[in-house]
Amino acid sequence: MMIKKVSSFTLLIPLIFLLTVFIYYPGLTGGYVLDDNANILQPAGIAMKKLSWQDLQNAALSMEKRPIARASFGLNYLVAGFNPFYFKLTNIVIHSINALLVFFISLFLLRQHMKTGKTCISAFRVSLIALAISLGWSLHPVNLTNVLYVVQRMNSLSSLFVLAGMLSYIRGRMAIDTAPMKGWSLILLSPILFLPLAWFSKENGGLLPLFLFIIELTIFHFHTGSRTHRKGLYLFYFLFLVLPSLFVLLYLIEHPGIILGGYGNRPFSLTERLMTESRILWLYIRMILLPAPSLFGLFLDDIPISTSLTEPNTTLPAILSLSGLFIIGLLSIKRAPVLAFGLLFFFAGHLMESTVIPLELAFEHRNYLPSLGLLFPLFYYLGQGVLPDKVIYLRVIVISVLIFLFALQTHLRAWTWSNNVLLYLTNVDHHPNSARANYEAGRVYGEMLERGQGDPESNYQNAIKYLERATSLRKNTTSGLFGIILATIDSGHQIQAAWIEELEHRLATQPLEQVNIVWLNKLTECVSKNECDKDDIQIPRLANAAIRYPMADNRNKAQLYAILAKYAYTIEFDPVKSVKMARMAVSLIPSNLYHQINLVNYLISAGQRTEAQKILASIEKNDIYHQHETAINTLKNILNNKQSEN
Repeated sequence: MMIKKVSSFTLLIPLIFLLTVFIYYPGLTGGYVLDDNANILQPAGIAMKKLSWQDLQNAALSMEKRPIARASFGLNYLVAGFNPFYFKLTNIVIHSINALLVFFISLFLLRQHMKTGKTCISAFRVSLIALAISLGWSLHPVNLTNVLYVVQRMNSLSSLFVLAGMLSYIRGRMAIDTAPMKGWSLILLSPILFLPLAWFSKENGGLLPLFLFIIELTIFHFHTGSRTHRKGLYLFYFLFLVLPSLFVLLYLIEHPGIILGGYGNRPFSLTERLMTESRILWLYIRMILLPAPSLFGLFLDDIPISTSLTEPNTTLPAILSLSGLFIIGLLSIKRAPVLAFGLLFFFAGHLMESTVIPLELAFEHRNYLPSLGLLFPLFYYLGQGVLPDKVIYLRVIVISVLIFLFALQTHLRAWTWSNNVLLYLTNVDHHPNSARANYEAGRVYGEMLERGQGDPESNYQNAIKYLERATSLRKNTTSGLFGIILATIDSGHQIQAAWIEELEHRLATQPLEQVNIVWLNKLTECVSKNECDKDDIQIPRLANAAIRYPMADNRNKAQLYAILAKYAYTIEFDPVKSVKMARMAVSLIPSNLYHQINLVNYLISAGQRTEAQKILASIEKNDIYHQHETAINTLKNILNNKQSEN
């Protein structure tokens, strides 16, 4: 009878997919944003020409990290080109699959809890709670950026494999006593298959063994019918959790620069980051349990940095209360396993991105999996323990209203993602003190000005208003100044010398933002096309200022020298100088074939064909994935033509 009830209940599962598509559908018409450009539109290998192993490999290796996610972008391109609609639709499908995995994980965890906790509730109610957890998680506004911000597929795809690994472990763990071979096969499948898939989608997939340990500690309690199986579980966690953790810890102790070196390009120290993250985690908790539209946004850079335990004055209370919450999680392992699971899962989910690694301070997409840790006990206690059994319909109403409110907020947010202008202006309305939000709002008006949309003067004034605010809000950024200069060029207004001086000062004293390379290249093209005056912009002066920054890394310096080489070649008509600058770029990053190709091009122009042929042969040998095949063949033809002319 129970099997029939559960089977009939699972017929509701398609609702998860249909509701998810309905709620997110308005956002499918929006465009690419932010890191989508650098990770999807720019890498040449993403644009697969045919379905072949070679093309798939090129897409996967189009950049250094996360090959599985990149391969999926390549497949998207193969089917529908760079149309963002289909990239986002694929993200919805992935999110829906994740919601189904959350349903089954919740269902089996609750069944196991009923068994080990000796709590008696009906199979129907267990299924109802599992469905509520799945719908609540799937339709929650905190997870929106993982769906509509295309590049965050890396996160949702990694989460898919983490969830699949969790489900495999749970099913194996439940079968270990009755069917040992099946049980251990499913348990081992989790780290052996799903861990690498998760890791190569995004590195926080490496948290899978820790999630499994929390499941074991809080729900299964290492209880087995056999001492041999218990010892096997201890060995499992020693091999897949303890040993790797010790290896990483010892490696970081011996190579502290891996962590500490990254803080040279951040406006905060390691200590300041840890103190600030304690406050940010409480913001995340509020986002999940008490979501409000003003809390969310692409950018959360308006959060003040904690410079001491008392500045701001919420820092110490946040640290103490967060520590208390963690202790409650540990103390609840036996008395309230569901609460313990949720709290420990939430903290574990933030272990990589919200602790010592020098990433930006806050993003809502970091809550994609951790939010499950808070929603799981929330819906469990609403469905099982908070309201009296006699008012079962009241339980259903409360849970339904909560899910409806989550879904409504997500649906309204999806509408703001329906076009980029609305998205950025809504973001700056919610976060008026965010430098990045103001910058993006200014950039929107700048792009409208560039495309000739609307009133030019109105667009210019709006662009300058937001860009100047971004510049004043964040003294260590240069993007706002670049935006001001480009908007001024597009509008025909006069570039002010003070802007160039301030930009030069910031480039020489602050970490280079990757987008600055894009702007410098764009300004170089502007000068080369005689669309702006080289004396007004002073590109060599700006590039050399960025090179002078004491902590500039070789990658950024190489890109800057490449810009100077291009400037010397296309504007100063000095092939000898362009070769000199290109050599500097190659010497800084010898493995970068792009810089070598540029050097070959300049060597040919300078008449140094013998060296050009030698370097080109080396490039062809090292281009094992044929990513630069077109450029190589073009240079070969040029060299052959030069030789035949002689």
